[in-house]
Amino acid sequence: MKTKLIGLLFVGALALLAANDPFVGTWKLNVAKSKFQGGPPPQAETVMIAADGKVSVSETDGKGQTSNWSYTAMTGAEAAITGVPDSSVTEVRKENTVDHTWKFGKSTMKGHGVVSKSGKTMTYGIQGTDPEGKPFKNTELFEKQ
Repeated sequence: MKTKLIGLLFVGALALLAANDPFVGTWKLNVAKSKFQGGPPPQAETVMIAADGKVSVSETDGKGQTSNWSYTAMTGAEAAITGVPDSSVTEVRKENTVDHTWKFGKSTMKGHGVVSKSGKTMTYGIQGTDPEGKPFKNTELFEKQ
């Protein structure tokens, strides 16, 4: 009985945290409202953010190649990215903003996201160098599903 009560309290606390976290949910990239400098835009991207910190990404690049990858965010700590070799991310969330430092092989990128007051859109700016060493700077608009 005690174990069930603890389990219910944990689930309730997780639900409360999710309700207060503006990032939790499914976000789809609106390619038409986004700006891409230094490379072709992706065809599609969906980001799913769970209350437990797991972030899952499904994307189709400009050439039609699909990829799926994920990580579990640990505020301020580097997390390995599953599905992408030699990669990691450091994430810091504060209220309705998030900052990332991404590492993909020799590429390093910085990202900054802001969820709107309505909670319906997120603007995410990211810049750095691609795997070929070419600079890029994107402003991506995501819509909550």
